[in-house]
Amino acid sequence: MISNRKKFLILTGLIILIAGFSYLFLTGLWTDPTPPEVRAGWYLPQQDIHWIIPGNRTVQSSSEHLILTGWRDGPALQFPDLSPYCRYENYTRQQTDNKYMIAVWYFKEDQQFLTSKNRLEDFLVNSGNLTTVELIYSGSLTPENRSYGTIQTSHENTWLPARLTTTGYESVNTTGLFFTIEIPGGRESGEKQSAGNNEHYIVYYGTAEPADLASQIPFLKELIGKTYAYDRVFSAGPLGVRNE
Repeated sequence: MISNRKKFLILTGLIILIAGFSYLFLTGLWTDPTPPEVRAGWYLPQQDIHWIIPGNRTVQSSSEHLILTGWRDGPALQFPDLSPYCRYENYTRQQTDNKYMIAVWYFKEDQQFLTSKNRLEDFLVNSGNLTTVELIYSGSLTPENRSYGTIQTSHENTWLPARLTTTGYESVNTTGLFFTIEIPGGRESGEKQSAGNNEHYIVYYGTAEPADLASQIPFLKELIGKTYAYDRVFSAGPLGVRNE
């Protein structure tokens, strides 16, 4: 017959054992890195986009509204397949019924990013016209973002760079702006990543139909300013297309 003391020790041991397994399980959940299949979608709105354009004494305030009309986990049809981790979304601008798209390709290794970027550059050089487009977001530095080189703008987006250099692309199928994002590796607590490898994104904001790039830049600038969502950026810039 088991004594009360032995019962107490057994019960205490079980409690300690259960607590230990629970700790390991929960810790595993907290430190488990987000799968790369999900990361491309992190930086897409995944919903309707709406913002107010402030007016002045002579011009009334106006609003912009883009309606999400579809999305796909996979490469944008207008471009080559660059990464197994990619997604794009289609939008309709309510005021004009014009069609737009936002596409993201995610890369978890430096070499994979460089190889795919070169492939995209070759495609763009041979399929359309390229320019360098500087997006300047006016505003004033705030104490919270001064050390990161970003500015507070009318979009209230504290992650937005004060100057974002993009690669403008104009073709028979789509017109828009490309830029790249590099984020330091090991983004999440407990995540293991090879030394020297950072996370990379190629991002495209553009039309889903033929359009003149010059006429689209002001609207695309507003759209990027509203939805830019990269919080821990090491660098952001153009593709750096060869023979541009």
